[in-house]
Amino acid sequence: AQLTELGGKKSKKKKKEKLPNKIYIVGPEFNPTPGAQLTELGKTAKDVESVTSEIKKRNGEVGDMLRAMEEGDKEAVALWEKTKKWSLDEFKRIYNWLSCRFDHDFFESEVSESSRKLVISLFEKGILTKDNGAICANLNKYKLGFLILLKSNGTGLYATKDLALAQVKFEKFKVEKSVYVVDASQTLHFQQVFKVLELMGYEQAKKCTHLPYGMVVLKSGKMSSRKGTVIFFKALKEMLSKHLMEEYLSKYEGKWAPEEIEEAKRQLAVGTIKYGMLNHDVSKDVVFEMDKWSAKTGTTGPYNMYAYTRSVGIKRQVDEGKSKCKPGKVDPSILKAQVERDILIHIGSFWTVVNDCVAKNNPSALCGYVFNLSKYFNGWYENTHVAGSETPDELATRLALSQAIGKTIKASLNLLGITTLEKM
Repeated sequence: AQLTELGGKKSKKKKKEKLPNKIYIVGPEFNPTPGAQLTELGKTAKDVESVTSEIKKRNGEVGDMLRAMEEGDKEAVALWEKTKKWSLDEFKRIYNWLSCRFDHDFFESEVSESSRKLVISLFEKGILTKDNGAICANLNKYKLGFLILLKSNGTGLYATKDLALAQVKFEKFKVEKSVYVVDASQTLHFQQVFKVLELMGYEQAKKCTHLPYGMVVLKSGKMSSRKGTVIFFKALKEMLSKHLMEEYLSKYEGKWAPEEIEEAKRQLAVGTIKYGMLNHDVSKDVVFEMDKWSAKTGTTGPYNMYAYTRSVGIKRQVDEGKSKCKPGKVDPSILKAQVERDILIHIGSFWTVVNDCVAKNNPSALCGYVFNLSKYFNGWYENTHVAGSETPDELATRLALSQAIGKTIKASLNLLGITTLEKM
């Protein structure tokens, strides 16, 4: 945006444009007028003729750099490799902390040249068309508009590389079903890419799914770097770890080994984040509320994790001989209370819920399922003293029920990517 200094005194003479001492760019969400919210670019007025020409120049330099990287320019590639490593190293640290793993990492750079050749080949076969020097997919008859795949200067776009990456997955890794987990704003992009893959003759294209997700927002609204409300991972980790230590683990200092406390704190934090993120319709925005997500009661990760730990504690009591008698034989007819019947029916619906979540690509129902099971269990536990059972068969039956509940809670949480704790 061109900025103008108007001067202080009134004058009939037309004022000359005068650049500010530094160059600024107006964010796209603002109208480009003086006084708008500005982001400093950091160059002095002496270096450039106008703000707009500087922005145009810099945009051109970005395009030149991308083209240089795609063409294998040594200096550009070396700089890119260096900065890429910074990001990858940090991502790997985060994923490791979150207990996330990947069997194979795909890099766009691996298909930069092959993706361009693929698009040219598709054009030569008549699948694609040209428009003002750019190679495109005309998808108007599918009501998907026009998809540019190779710009007139020969540079590829995201869609260009997505086609080549899909080809690698289909032909090298024999992928039959592919789920693209990308935010909701890219819905049209993937509809277009999948249609082109279909036109290329790949049957697997019909099993390609875009799983859109909403943004993580605060209770006060969207996070904003301008307002200083963005929560970075490092800050989130430290803030959550401190909170969980105070709420759950401080009482074990001096009783547990320091490494046990650290691991329990990490797993509680990961369980808090994962359950909080997944306990929503994936397409809707997720409201992050630390106190609510980490609460000891309600539909939270720690609540379900504690229910599992409670089932482990029951078995430990019996194994250590702290029950009135030794376990006898399991007799299901002993389970006559309505809550016990409800629990058994609920456990029996486990695979129905899991299969439904898979079919819908939405794990939120599993979050609800495990919460309801934990709630059933905690209610039953408060009114049933397992270790205090009067007969061996009663003890064995109640113990079997508590272990079935615990195993089902653990299986549910594991499917959500949450590791349970044996004590907490």
